Amino acid sequence: MLPNRDEIKAKLREYEDARDRIINTGIRLNRLSKSTIYSVIRGDWDSADRYLEDMRRELQDLMNLVRQYPFYYDKAAVSLQEYAEAYIMYVYNRDGRIPTLSEVGVDEVAYLNGLMEFTGELSRKATEELIKDNLDYALKAKEVMEEIYLDMLYMEFKDFEMRKKVDYVANNINWLNEKIFYKTLNRKVPLSPS
Repeated sequence: MLPNRDEIKAKLREYEDARDRIINTGIRLNRLSKSTIYSVIRGDWDSADRYLEDMRRELQDLMNLVRQYPFYYDKAAVSLQEYAEAYIMYVYNRDGRIPTLSEVGVDEVAYLNGLMEFTGELSRKATEELIKDNLDYALKAKEVMEEIYLDMLYMEFKDFEMRKKVDYVANNINWLNEKIFYKTLNRKVPLSPS
């Protein structure tokens, strides 16, 4: 008979339970992150504030679980990135700035992945603003995205997935540039006096 088999079995059940709790907490965090972003894009700050509060609680639970069971970090990584993306989107649109790594409260990889994913949501918001004829918002968004792109190039990622995300940022810039171009074509340009 295997020595300590009951203890080993109990530990395995603990690990399985922890994995399930990390996955389920991550799912809740992902949903709240998407709801926060959607609320920000619509300008519904009351809902965004409520979702953000709930998001922070779920993040704390997830971080506690990951600290206790670090070998399950990979099960939490995407949720941490989603949280970072939503938090960055919230702060950028509320305060006009990108929050720091310590403000977001996740690790560097989740922060940078969230930051790069944020450019896609920023493009969506800029498009919504262009529809409302708010060209200034779109131009500022483009400028912020270009700064993020240059910062990500500076990082010189070796990880293939991170490098693909840098290309994603470039694509978001190009996509927004096209929207801005077409929007400015429709504007009346005053003629120069002859």
